[in-house]
Amino acid sequence: MTETTTGTTRATFLSRGAKGGLALVAGGSLLGLTSGPALGAVSADTDIAKLAATAELLAIDFYKRAIASKRFKDDELGYMAAALGNEQAHYAALKGVLKSATPADLRFKYPTGAFNSAVSIGRLGMALETAFVGAYMGAVTALKSNELKGVAAEIGANESRHLSVLTNIGAGGKLVPAPALPKVLTAAQATAAVTPFIA
Repeated sequence: MTETTTGTTRATFLSRGAKGGLALVAGGSLLGLTSGPALGAVSADTDIAKLAATAELLAIDFYKRAIASKRFKDDELGYMAAALGNEQAHYAALKGVLKSATPADLRFKYPTGAFNSAVSIGRLGMALETAFVGAYMGAVTALKSNELKGVAAEIGANESRHLSVLTNIGAGGKLVPAPALPKVLTAAQATAAVTPFIA
């Protein structure tokens, strides 16, 4: 079912998506969904980079599944393929830093029916990209290495473009206003957002 978003804020739209079965985002802010296994103590630059690489693997998996769903064609399908390429490039950049410590071969799980329609895929992608943008913004302040800060800022800027497109797809092709000040996530909040998707 397509939600009408005319006259609503992006936060309201995100909240509606959460009520529709995607509980990662509510009211525009991320929820800590799990008290289960975290990705490790996230404090040092290496830990933050590992968390980012895990998020990139999740993004790669999401875009592959979105493409395989056959719910997109023409420009939208082209965008999904380009976004997948972006996520693969992000992962490669992080792997260049982490070397053999880079997370790999992870399996992911999603809410039932998440890939049943373009709208449901857009809503899932919107929630994931909201988490990714917030995590990279948080990393810019948390990281000690200026080189890694630069990488995080570049990736975060790219993720925000994906977020815009997926938000519009999740709204059934309608334009949804972006927040003036996107939510910044701490490493712990980013871990809580990503962990429920790890199989």
